[in-house]
Amino acid sequence: MRQDLARNMKRLRGKHSLSQEALALSADVDRTYVSQIERAVGNPSLLVLCKLGTILEMDVLSLLASATHGMGDSSS
Repeated sequence: MRQDLARNMKRLRGKHSLSQEALALSADVDRTYVSQIERAVGNPSLLVLCKLGTILEMDVLSLLASATHGMGDSSS
């Protein structure tokens, strides 16, 4: 699940042209925490997941979705 979250966050952050620092500032967390999540070593709380989802315009379930279940990507 952490790998799926990491992959989805990186993709969405790129789609929104956000740096780790910009995403972290918007979510009121440290940039190193965003880095840990994107490296699949951090375990974000539900509150942090909700904040990240709002910023990345994605619901929490989709942030956690595996590649086999998709993320509602329009290129599918």
